[in-house]
Amino acid sequence: MDPLIEEEIMAEEEPSSFSMINPLSFMLQFVASYGWFLVGGAAVTLYAAHRLRPALAKWQQAREDAEYHKNPDVALARMEAVQRARELQQQRLLEASQRALEQQKEREERKRQELAERLAKYGTAAGGQRLGSGDKGDDYMPLSAGASTSSYRPPKKSKCGGGGCGR
Repeated sequence: MDPLIEEEIMAEEEPSSFSMINPLSFMLQFVASYGWFLVGGAAVTLYAAHRLRPALAKWQQAREDAEYHKNPDVALARMEAVQRARELQQQRLLEASQRALEQQKEREERKRQELAERLAKYGTAAGGQRLGSGDKGDDYMPLSAGASTSSYRPPKKSKCGGGGCGR
């Protein structure tokens, strides 16, 4: 083939491949080339922001204080707003405590009514007989097997069998 024709064919292929640049590959190529500069710039920016934040806060506070000294009405309005907020919080607290007391009184009244209903229905608060109030005598012991005294004695607590160690 003719060398001029080959050059023309190659020249036609190159612009078509460069005309469609992929944005993702462009960004990746940019990060690959300048990534460390981006990381360094971000680190310097964060460090500067961290170091300058207290100074900026101090400057803002001084500016607000100067404004209060120039215009005492602003300070007075702020103090009144704080006082109103405190009064509102106190009022809400008192209302909540009153509601809680009323609810507790209602619960106690319901319990008293239920107890009164049980007493009326069963005759006693527990709904049965109390221990020791049965028709048996005071000397009744259910675990004694009919005897007035018990003959059971618990075994000795010893680590050695047979009653003791070293015998």
